[in-house]
Amino acid sequence: MADLFGNIRLHVPGKRFRNWEQFIRETPDYSIGLEVMDDTPGHRQHHVHFDHHEGVIREATMSAALQAYIAVRQGRLMDKWLRKKRPVDVYTWNADQDVCLAAFVLENHEMLERAEGTPLLRWIVQYNNKIDVCGGLYPFNLDELVKNHFTWVFEPYQQQRRRGKVMGDEDLVRRTIREVCDRLTKLIDGTAGTAPIMAEPEILYKSPYNFVIADEKGDPASRLVLAADGHTNLISLVCTRSTGRRTYSIIRGSPYDDETFDVLKLLEAFQAAEDRPEERIWGGSNLAAGSDSELGSSLEWTEIRDIAEQVVRESWERSMTPTMD
Repeated sequence: MADLFGNIRLHVPGKRFRNWEQFIRETPDYSIGLEVMDDTPGHRQHHVHFDHHEGVIREATMSAALQAYIAVRQGRLMDKWLRKKRPVDVYTWNADQDVCLAAFVLENHEMLERAEGTPLLRWIVQYNNKIDVCGGLYPFNLDELVKNHFTWVFEPYQQQRRRGKVMGDEDLVRRTIREVCDRLTKLIDGTAGTAPIMAEPEILYKSPYNFVIADEKGDPASRLVLAADGHTNLISLVCTRSTGRRTYSIIRGSPYDDETFDVLKLLEAFQAAEDRPEERIWGGSNLAAGSDSELGSSLEWTEIRDIAEQVVRESWERSMTPTMD
């Protein structure tokens, strides 16, 4: 595929990098990762990783796009690195909203380096940050999201999300990022369209312990609908692949719920129940996690329900037990 960008060269590796050591070893100097590594975000040598999934406190960590925004706006990252190497190599794993927006920030760094910045870009980065940090469960007014073009900008991402991450879809990831970037340009130019929210997530199970299991039916706007309906703790069936394996997400909408919906304990329980327990299928942070976006989970949603109900019930019962002074 011909280069789709000028200041960045986009790479979609066949597998995520396991850690910083592998990322530094297998990529050239002046490389940037966007949610492509099973390790912490940060800056080491001439490598940067923008992420907010592994090894972080989710509610205290900026989204990847906001990390990139500050690195470019305040740190002049791209201005400095492009003097050393052009284009800058950027590695990513998928084309979700945060990655697309981060790629746009890196490619269009000149917009941010001007004294006045770009107010519309600053607005959508901050909007995305709230949604992404909360795993999509931030309670926005849905009509507002349509009127301000947010849903239209990220509409191309729905195609990849509906099918899940599969081997050989590198061109799809690149095209999706390019299409979202083109729509961001139209937003800034004042020529953006609108896209109504058509998502109709199906509630598969509602627990007495304050969580639901829902089928998103492949639409990322489903979580916005669920948040608008007041749901805060969610196990989401994102998609079912042609192989029969499934992609799940676990979202804890708030850290202030007495630890009854413990994401890390749920990850441990789901991992132990998988058909390939030796492979790392489940991972993430304290507020947002899920099954591997490429391999997927072998578990039926009913198995997920039974495991989660036991884990959350035990946590709830512990929280109801009086502590002794």
